[in-house]
Amino acid sequence: MKFLLILSAFMSVSAHASYPEMFGASFSTTYIGNQANLDANDPSNNYYAPAVLGFSDKVNVLLQATATATHFKPMENIVVTNDTNGTSTTTGRVSNDYQKFYGGSMHFALPIGYQHLGTLGLSVYLPLGHLLETNSGDPFLPEYIIYHSRYRRGSIYFNFARKFSEDLAWSLGTIVGFQASAEARTNLSLNGGTKGSWGKAQSKISPSLGIIASVVKKFDNSKIYFAYQQEMKSNLHANVFGDVVDPSLGLFQADIDAMIFYDPHTFRLGSSFKTGPHEFYTGVEYQMWSGYKTPAVIIKKTGGVIVSSSSYENLKIRDTINPRIGYALDVTDRWKWGLGAAYRMSPLKGDFSGAGNSIDTNTYILTTGLQYRIVIWSKDVNLGTAFEYQQLEKKHVTKTPGQENGTAGSKIGAGGYDIDGYVLAATLGVKFNF
Repeated sequence: MKFLLILSAFMSVSAHASYPEMFGASFSTTYIGNQANLDANDPSNNYYAPAVLGFSDKVNVLLQATATATHFKPMENIVVTNDTNGTSTTTGRVSNDYQKFYGGSMHFALPIGYQHLGTLGLSVYLPLGHLLETNSGDPFLPEYIIYHSRYRRGSIYFNFARKFSEDLAWSLGTIVGFQASAEARTNLSLNGGTKGSWGKAQSKISPSLGIIASVVKKFDNSKIYFAYQQEMKSNLHANVFGDVVDPSLGLFQADIDAMIFYDPHTFRLGSSFKTGPHEFYTGVEYQMWSGYKTPAVIIKKTGGVIVSSSSYENLKIRDTINPRIGYALDVTDRWKWGLGAAYRMSPLKGDFSGAGNSIDTNTYILTTGLQYRIVIWSKDVNLGTAFEYQQLEKKHVTKTPGQENGTAGSKIGAGGYDIDGYVLAATLGVKFNF
């Protein structure tokens, strides 16, 4: 069964969404509360409200690097093993010490056609050094499923924007996902056997696309936008089968499934209002999470000696409403300062007292940042930085009596613990207008 263990570890990936959903699309949108700034010459609006790019006839480029660190309270003296994951009930410590994340993003807005037929917008987010970073965490101990690996992946957003008139523009585009499948055949020899193990495998990855659409309306001193992003699920399915031949233990056959990442249906409504050097921003997101699954690898027996995964968790999922406000001040003709606040409603509801290890709470967000404009060869170059603080709403978890499988004893997490902590994020970037 060693092959199954290796394959399961390889596929142990979290269901996670993109970095901009969690921490803002760019320094210029993060410091006003993780929302669109509706500047036609800021290509990072390609994520929030791509229609606004249709008002620009310039080539716009934004590049940035990001760093994110979680700080969650350790859980002391809680049950960490019982009959469902061990041979006895023991207590211990869960540190929740997740690795820091370093990433980067690129945003491009390119007008097309001699008479400006429209604008192409492209946004790419990547972990620095690789395309995808995943970690499902422990399958039994409490896990902050929104933060452990949620934003550690590459993501791509592509849009076409065009203006109807001088004060109205629309866009249509896509978010790129993928579906992966694999099949493996093995003959295994265990310790004590005289034969070697062998196997063969094949895999396929297919792209999948989700719709993005938006519209922006300009007024004298303000703009308002509406945007929709379709749900995107990227799944992995594998079929594993073979024999344990030396010593002979029999056939095994199983399906292994995992949701690689998940983006909810998202509806955005926002506005900006400018008066003198002051600009005010408001926005709200409505997200539909009904298709979400926990970051768990499910092994299902389809034949032979394999035992299927035991699934005790029954999450209660809800749609979320996430408001944001922001303010920006043109301190001088070169310096701009921003300040924002946001609220992230958790898609998980309940007190987490039953079986299961997935945890999350509502989050309060504060942001700030600076932007400095310089002129090089008659072209604007903006250097910017943003800082973000996310505070999780504290909640105490007390497990109900009995083990997860219904027998007498204590559930994993029994003894009680606090969901508590904060997250820090920093961004440094540069924006060019040609």
